Amino acid sequence: MAVKSFSPIIIALLFLQTWAHGSGRIPRDAWPESWFAAPKTASELGITNFHESPMLAEQAGAGTLPPLRNRLPDDPFVIEPAERTGKYGGTLRCFTRDVDAVRGIEPPLTMDPEVSIVLPNLASGWKYSEDARTLTLSLRQGLRWSDGHPFTSAAFVFWHQHISLNKELTPAQSLRWQGASVTAEDALTVSFRFLDPHPYFAAELAHHGDVFYAPGHFLKDFHTDFVAKEVIDARVKEEEFMSWAAYFNSVRANRMAEPNGVPVMYAYTLTRKSPTLQVWERNPFYPKIDPEGNQLPYMNRIQVMMVENKEVIAAKTATGQVHFSGNSIETQDIALFKMGQRANNYRTYVWNRIYGVDVVIQPNLTCLDPELRDMFRDFRFRKALSFAINREEINTIVYFGRATPRQTTVIPSSRFFEPEFADAYIEYRPDEARRLLDEMGIQDRNIDGIRERHDGKPLSITLEFFDFETPKGITMELVSEYWRDIGIQLNLKQVAPGLQGSRARANQMEMTLWHADRTSDILFPSEPFWFVPMHNSWEECHWPLWSTYYLSDGERGEAPPPQLQQLVDWWREMTTIQDAGRRIELGKKILRSHAENLWTIGTLGLSPKPVVVHNSLHNIPVRGYWGWDNRWTLPYHPETWFIE
Repeated sequence: MAVKSFSPIIIALLFLQTWAHGSGRIPRDAWPESWFAAPKTASELGITNFHESPMLAEQAGAGTLPPLRNRLPDDPFVIEPAERTGKYGGTLRCFTRDVDAVRGIEPPLTMDPEVSIVLPNLASGWKYSEDARTLTLSLRQGLRWSDGHPFTSAAFVFWHQHISLNKELTPAQSLRWQGASVTAEDALTVSFRFLDPHPYFAAELAHHGDVFYAPGHFLKDFHTDFVAKEVIDARVKEEEFMSWAAYFNSVRANRMAEPNGVPVMYAYTLTRKSPTLQVWERNPFYPKIDPEGNQLPYMNRIQVMMVENKEVIAAKTATGQVHFSGNSIETQDIALFKMGQRANNYRTYVWNRIYGVDVVIQPNLTCLDPELRDMFRDFRFRKALSFAINREEINTIVYFGRATPRQTTVIPSSRFFEPEFADAYIEYRPDEARRLLDEMGIQDRNIDGIRERHDGKPLSITLEFFDFETPKGITMELVSEYWRDIGIQLNLKQVAPGLQGSRARANQMEMTLWHADRTSDILFPSEPFWFVPMHNSWEECHWPLWSTYYLSDGERGEAPPPQLQQLVDWWREMTTIQDAGRRIELGKKILRSHAENLWTIGTLGLSPKPVVVHNSLHNIPVRGYWGWDNRWTLPYHPETWFIE
């Protein structure tokens, strides 16, 4: 019986022996070499004959679509599949949270599989001015939206003039964009001009780039700049929206009750939806081809089951009910998936999470409770919290020993990484934790196992969190036991993301957590969420008042102490100077400050991530990085996936 009860763990451990430890990088040869360079075009490769899916050929033959050559760009760009040329047809099934991963996104620029360099995509190239204040994109000739309308520089200008600068649609303009401009020299050339140098904007275009353009030819019919306000107000009332901004944003994001036909540049367009199902069909104007001249994507459609419950998703994944599952399944599910893969016709890949830390614990350094606030700001207290965590035990129980104990910092492949940043105060030293608390005068005076605060109340902390994507719940159950052993009562409270966001921004949380993404070179320089008080979101909320002070240019919030203001000053310099060496130096100063002060408490990172793939689905790499920094699958070209 003992062997049987542990067999899933044994299977998972045997399986994970083939998986490289998270502290190492995936070998470059795990992916086609062409994925590390600008994609070749048809003319460069001598491709002169182009082919399309039978589904689209039938529509073109019936006259409901233009001929293929009129739908492709002047010189289509070529994407090499991971395995082989695919076959047309088929419907992929997935869950709600994997839509972006299988549908893909289309930024002007993109990134390589190692999430370290920027590459062309919808834009064939880009150029900075000498002072790095202007970035100019060169768009490909002949690109089209999914409705056939030309995709030009006008899409970027519309976004800036009518969305970014509109106070109703964008109430709080980020400091970086204040005074910025977006102009079109011609249909294929668009320039972004900033008041200060912005050397990391190319990386932002590779990650967030689909945010910076919009189909103005379609959206103008819903915009108060183009339609009389009384007409818009009547529509808002009829559709039962609270405001025009909510109505416009729902149209833009295709969140209306029925698909509204908003054009996209994705490989698939939303054609049908219900409370339980979405259907996405191939974009007939998609601009990419494979090396044999076949227009991508290969699959006809994506069928999305609207399921949010993680346990239901894990169960349906393990019984082979989808072709692809990634976003809502966790490391501890690997044994379950391995047990069912032969019977249910799928395979379980183990990718590397591209998170510096899977669970980053965030004491609110500006929280409303003055007693807790003083404790949290005392480095001895934060150090005690870290020393009390048995990371090796968490590793064994949650990660099968395959994650890496570490503090919150960037991933090892980052040019800003130093090993001591990850290793600071991660030893399990509960006696030292107790000594530090005693030194602070926080003692268990009534001998009930829980220490008392200076005001005599039990030392009880409420940690509110949204349990998503990484093993947050099980990790914190263990952490709560470790902290109780040193006399701290931790009350865990799961909340919805909307509630976490509103409470975080209102500075109402005592403690929370998230996973430390934005720790690759694509995102860390421009979005140092965990390291600099300059964001106020539902993810990063360990100093809301200090972040608000920065975001409001000193009009609201609370001025950070000099040590924290120094972080802001370093970051401002790092993101506005052209000296690359100095930028690295400043980034390391920021990370060193975190290692020496523990503004957050790290647990484990660089962990194994299961990705379940049906045996009929092909061209998905066996190895990959998974996370927000690379938009889950952006560098792995989901447009080349196919069902056989």
